[in-house]
Amino acid sequence: MQLEGLFDARSLAIAQALDLSEELIQLKSDTIDFQQRAALETRLNRRILKMTLELQALTAAIDCEEEKAEQIASFLERRLRQRERNLTVGAIVTGALVGIGSGLALASGGISNDWAEIIGITGGLIEVFLGVSILRLERQIAIEHPQNLLRDIYDGEERPSYIPAAIWFYFNYAGVQDTGNKSLREQLVERWETYNIQLSGDTVLFSDGGVYTPALLQQRADMLDQLASLSCP
Repeated sequence: MQLEGLFDARSLAIAQALDLSEELIQLKSDTIDFQQRAALETRLNRRILKMTLELQALTAAIDCEEEKAEQIASFLERRLRQRERNLTVGAIVTGALVGIGSGLALASGGISNDWAEIIGITGGLIEVFLGVSILRLERQIAIEHPQNLLRDIYDGEERPSYIPAAIWFYFNYAGVQDTGNKSLREQLVERWETYNIQLSGDTVLFSDGGVYTPALLQQRADMLDQLASLSCP
């Protein structure tokens, strides 16, 4: 009996991932009795439930990584804004003090103009220093992720130990005609290469870790979000 006309392509992919094709053929047969049918349905339900729980666990792990990347990016941006604000306030206060000091020096009859110039030059140097400090604020943070979900999916050479065999098979199943016979993993990698892997330094996304900018962290979160959607057949 052929299953192609009885189930859609995705259902067949899941059936193959769970090694249930033979059970489905038997279930559709008219030669089995009630007890045999009940036993087959129980076996099917158990395997489907097992895969569902494994998918939920994997999706939760991906969501956790995504949330962590977003939180670190948000923290880094807040810290940068706070430092920028402090340095900007410092530059404004310095400018005001220089103006007041120079005015008082010039208004005072007992102080030479040299002091006004010294105050002005010193204040100017301080303002330049503060301005350069704003431009050179550290906008990076080091993050380690030796178990890298993105790398394992992108490379796709062998199944990672933390991804169950049935799910890995489903990710790499390429027998669906409406996708050009490309697996879900291949489609996701193409989408990453087209829309996500564009920033300078993005090789860190597929490494054991390294230096991240807020933009790279957000990119990592976006890619993990796409990976999580892949885990929802």
